[in-house]
Amino acid sequence: MTRLVAAVLVLSLATAGRAQPGSAPPPPPDDPGDPPPSASPQEVGYYQSCFGVPTPGTGRFGIGGEVVVPVSGSSGGPPSLPIPAASGDDRAALLVAVLAVAALPVVLYSVDNPAPRLVLQRFQCPTFSLDFVGGADSGRAAVSDGASGFVSTRLTFGIGHVATDFQYDGATRGVSAFSAHMLIRATPREHVDGGLAIGYRRSFLGDQVQDGIEIGLPHRYALWREGLRTFALELRPMLLLGSSVEPSLEAAFLIPLAQVLHLRIGGRVYTFEGNLLWGLAGGLNITL
Repeated sequence: MTRLVAAVLVLSLATAGRAQPGSAPPPPPDDPGDPPPSASPQEVGYYQSCFGVPTPGTGRFGIGGEVVVPVSGSSGGPPSLPIPAASGDDRAALLVAVLAVAALPVVLYSVDNPAPRLVLQRFQCPTFSLDFVGGADSGRAAVSDGASGFVSTRLTFGIGHVATDFQYDGATRGVSAFSAHMLIRATPREHVDGGLAIGYRRSFLGDQVQDGIEIGLPHRYALWREGLRTFALELRPMLLLGSSVEPSLEAAFLIPLAQVLHLRIGGRVYTFEGNLLWGLAGGLNITL
């Protein structure tokens, strides 16, 4: 019996000697159903976040939010402004066209698909755009001796849902103008991109001047995309609310030449003091 007790004591001391002080028992084996641990997110620089090709889970700017442009038929809006009888048919037809073009993107936006990730990524980043075009206007009353050449420059800066634009049109014998707008932009969709613009516009032809608050829905239809290269149709239906309602509609195709450079070809139609003018223009668009 004494020998048995001594053997048990010797075995216990040997087992305790092999164990390290303070050592913890080994962890239980992984459950086969548990997912593998996720890798820590990789830090992304500013250039890659705003101008690089996105990958899932990267990008420093959050994407979200919507801007809804309400369309209502209530009569509680601003009072109607007088429309002179001169060229009334032309102005009325253009006014109907402007309202129809402004309503179309609101309908299409609601049924369009979400935009590609790169488009949403760039939407949240500071974006600068420069349009420089030249062309000629014609009109039965405002330009009496044929077409009048003009040049137009528009600067646009935006980030997220807010943007501003500044435009100057210069003409020797035609209508010159300058304008500035604040834009509230909706989150881009796959094919529709635009928002609500409101600002001030002043136009002059000789000693005639018209000015007032300008409101509209400038937007763009993306017909084809590859990275930042986009073939699109841009429309700018606008209403100038001054002593009378002066509608205008500008349309242009944007044809990609490089990632940030597009050829701009289109035209415009508008009224000045009730007289209808129209013209064609071409130039370049740079977006950074």
